Amino acid sequence: MKTCHNLFVGVGFFILCCTMFTACVNHISEEEGEIINNGDIPLKFVADIHEIMNTRVVNNSFGEKDEVGLFALAGTTTMQEERYADNLHFVRSSTGEFVSDESVYYPDDGVTLNLISYYPYQKGGVAMGESSMQVTVATTQDKLDDYSHSDFLVASKKEVLASKDAVALTYNHQFFRMKIVLVPGEEENIEEILSVKPTLSVSGFYTKTIYDFQKKTFSAYSEEKDITPAGEWEIKDGRLVGKELILIPQEATVGYQYITLEAAGKLYTSLLPSTLQLESGKQRELEITFVSAEDILMSKVNGEIGDWDGTEVDHTESGILHKYIDVSKLTFEKSNVYKVIHSGKQVAEICKEYLVTPDFSSQAIVAYPMKEDGSVNLSQGIVAQLLGKSGKVNGGSVSWNMEDHSLTYVDGTLLARNNVYVLADGTISLSVTLADDVLPVLAQEDIVRDVRGGVIHNYPLVKIGTQYWMRSNLETSLYVNGDALPKLNQVTANIAGYLQSTTEHYFYTANVALSGRILPTHWSIPNWEDWNILKDYLKGEASLLKSGTWLSLKTEEQVQPATNLSGFNGIPVGMYVGAFQADYENKHLAYWTLDNTNATIDTKVFYMKSDTNIIEESNAGIDTKAFAIRCIRK
Repeated sequence: MKTCHNLFVGVGFFILCCTMFTACVNHISEEEGEIINNGDIPLKFVADIHEIMNTRVVNNSFGEKDEVGLFALAGTTTMQEERYADNLHFVRSSTGEFVSDESVYYPDDGVTLNLISYYPYQKGGVAMGESSMQVTVATTQDKLDDYSHSDFLVASKKEVLASKDAVALTYNHQFFRMKIVLVPGEEENIEEILSVKPTLSVSGFYTKTIYDFQKKTFSAYSEEKDITPAGEWEIKDGRLVGKELILIPQEATVGYQYITLEAAGKLYTSLLPSTLQLESGKQRELEITFVSAEDILMSKVNGEIGDWDGTEVDHTESGILHKYIDVSKLTFEKSNVYKVIHSGKQVAEICKEYLVTPDFSSQAIVAYPMKEDGSVNLSQGIVAQLLGKSGKVNGGSVSWNMEDHSLTYVDGTLLARNNVYVLADGTISLSVTLADDVLPVLAQEDIVRDVRGGVIHNYPLVKIGTQYWMRSNLETSLYVNGDALPKLNQVTANIAGYLQSTTEHYFYTANVALSGRILPTHWSIPNWEDWNILKDYLKGEASLLKSGTWLSLKTEEQVQPATNLSGFNGIPVGMYVGAFQADYENKHLAYWTLDNTNATIDTKVFYMKSDTNIIEESNAGIDTKAFAIRCIRK
């Protein structure tokens, strides 16, 4: 493992040898004047870890038993072609040398080598014909080995000529390090804070990604998990310091990532600053002002975040969070669905949804508990507020039948309630007593994080009846593996690609829709059974799905309402027919629809137009048309 902090930079020699070739190119030794075949000169490397302030992440050196991998590429060949040396394995010995069971000499035909090395070593390396491999950060970084192995390092050297001298390889940190500091607030004693040994976890970040050695980029982020930081608390300059963790460089989503701190049996939770940027090879410090108070999870967070050179400082604060969710503070702008989090685990869900009952229809804010298997219990909903209704009509119960998708609603008798509580037994309540065991919680917008290549796109959610939909159309020019989709100017038979309107709406050909490579995990293109469940619940009223500005098909025709009370957000983006789209925009909306086998496009697609208030069908025309895609969770 690598030993951390204030150690000398480790120096190791890699001595690599392999079978000699019959061709002969001579090299004259400057020291002895003797003639030596290049094929007799072993490669030697000096290993160093970059120490420049604005790129260094961990103050460490290579230690005994550290393992690295090495690729050597001859001449102008790339990693995707034949490699002169492929993922050679080296282990650092107690004497500081890196030892390998294999060995390689310089080419004896005078060809230069391009060298690429990385830490920590992976036996699988990089597959032939590829230039990338999966890299990870550990979730248990409080274990020294796991923290060390989370520090992904890469070194490279181009056009290396045969030489008896060792080649210097400098390893650069590719990940990001966050240092966490606690500052006592007013009337807080730092010695007392230290005495309770506060623990931390960080949530909302991906722990796996694909690194491309050739492009020097990250892509295909996956496995979002809680991470326990490394280090031990100590008091320094009136602050608690010593906790740190390594993260994969990725987009920080506002309102999504958060820190949970446990001290003296109480949980304190805060969202991370909106200014946080996770840059490769950089370090930032998060300073948290800690105030313990009844019902307060985290009273104030000062996000003083800067590079090691200290030239950049950002600030952020979070509001006071209590042992309840104040639904009046939930904006529902980024999603109609919120996850309620306790100690890194979802314990409830709060939705802004449209309730259709025999007696009334209304938007409502409804809270649902969770089942033991981690899914939402839609049979035990409780209405915090019926929006637009006055009087003692709140607090009703909502129970969904997942077989026939029907709603059983029991009227409420309460005034509108802002506070939603989650009890330790998992039940939801709109009021509590001093005797109740109430969980400290955090409300977090539930979104679809769609990762393609190095890009993360966030989609909002909406719950309609028993179904969960994306609240916006699919917007991507990449397959899920990061490969580019062909951009087209018109639709022709058997073509695969996407088209984009002048207003930047996306449309996809049938071959893309059926490719199995376009949809985020756990999301599907709806079939007619899905659309009919939606249609039946909303009693066929298209206005409840329509959003934005709809224009009349003809001058004399009336435009039907677009209330969007369901939250579906059906904007009239139109469609592509051949090379034409502009004539359909603001008047029509159609979505690709599968048949009930889910294996092919149905002959009819979901369709709405401006002059009717009904949900209709339209001919698919797969050889000449391209439609938008709206995803449903299954």
